[in-house]
Order: sequence, then structure tokens, then C-alpha cells
Amino acid sequence: MEGLESFKRRIESSIKRVIEGGVVLLPFLDDAEEGIVLSLTKYENNINVYFDGGIINSDRKRCIITTYDIEKEDFKIRVFEIIYNKKYYELYHRSILGALMGLGIKRECVGDIVITLDKRCYVAVTEEISSFLLAEFKSVGKAPIELKEVDYPIENEIRYQDKVYFLSSLRLDVVIANAYSLSRSEALEYLERGDVSINHFPNQNPSHICKLDDEISVRHKGRVKVSSIGGTSKSGRLAITLSKRV
Repeated sequence: MEGLESFKRRIESSIKRVIEGGVVLLPFLDDAEEGIVLSLTKYENNINVYFDGGIINSDRKRCIITTYDIEKEDFKIRVFEIIYNKKYYELYHRSILGALMGLGIKRECVGDIVITLDKRCYVAVTEEISSFLLAEFKSVGKAPIELKEVDYPIENEIRYQDKVYFLSSLRLDVVIANAYSLSRSEALEYLERGDVSINHFPNQNPSHICKLDDEISVRHKGRVKVSSIGGTSKSGRLAITLSKRV
């Protein structure tokens, strides 16, 4: 997987290409990568940045950097339903992703994998690998599958699980250490690597004070939202509610 520093250099090079008249289409990005694109382009007045994941409420999105207007088709995303026998098999996000990786497909070519409450499964992929996928993606574990392209909107239904924490402060390192069950030193390592974003923008400052409605993302750990900030306990700790994506 591409490191964030390498990705940053890639985006800086892409911006130069766009300024010279080019158009850049990026593969599926995670939250940290999306934040890097936004932070590097926000002062480029003549550049437009567009994101789309092919699925409503996508976590992973493709990005187009350009000076022109675009159409939805320009993102080159295909969405497939994974057809399987629900009576005998159950598919999971990790098993679907593992099967795709087992075919030699890069993670950046795969967007969101959505499993609905009625166990229907969908996957967004780059158009560039769609023909290969149709020819080679025939099973997930022991479950035989077929792919059917969908041309109607698929929504990633976002569900949250709330938990109340009593924290010594609203410092970013304190919040992520508690939210993700990390030690303080582990939280600092994530921050130093640039793996933490707030509202899609990278933040490496451990003393940053989190605010109500901030959405915090730690790479490979998921997202939490600061849903409420209450009073203090008898010991002087702050009561906050964090809503974690599940």
C-alpha cells in the first residue's frame, strides 16, 4: 500500500499536470488520502476537485482534479451486485475483500463493499478492472458467486454505536486513544505518521482540541464523531459521547 508521504508527492505532481492543462483521475481514496488532496488543492483557485464513490455515502471515493467541468461518467466506476445463495452461505466484508485481493487486485481499485440488512452484497470498482472481474471473480471462500452490474442507486447505510467516555481533556491524542483503545504512545504514533484526519483534513497536532460534531478518522481504524459534550464528573473529567461507525 502506498505510504502517505509518497501519496502526497504523487498529488503534488498531479496538481502540476492539471495546471499545465491536464486532467487527473485518481483511484479509490481512503479518508486520509482524501484529506491530503483537499489540503494540497484548497489554495489553488483555478483547480476543481471532485469526489465520487459510485455508492451513496461512500467511504472510499475516486477523485478528479481538473480545471474543467465533469460528468458523473468521468469517474469510471462500475457497481456490481454479488449474487450468491443466501440459504447456504453468508458473505462478509472481509471475505469479499480477501477474495478480491486473492485475484491480485490492488486495494485502490476497490471502493466500498456494502452488505445490506437483507444480506445483498454490492461492490464498487474502477472501470479499468471490471472486465477482468467479470471473467475471474467466481467465488468468495466456498460460496459460488455471479456478478450483476447495477444501474440504480445503492446506498451505504451509515450506522453508529454511541459510547460515553469520561476524559481528562478534549485533546486529540486523548480522544483517539480512548475511542480506539490505544495507549497514549500508540495514539501519538498514528498522529506522527499523518494517519489522523478531522473533518477530512489531516491533523498531526496531539494538543488540538476536538469540538462538537467533529468527525475523526484514524487510518485503518474507522471513524468516530463527537456527538455530545456534557458536564464534568466529580473527579473533574469531561463526559463526551463518541459515535463510532459500525
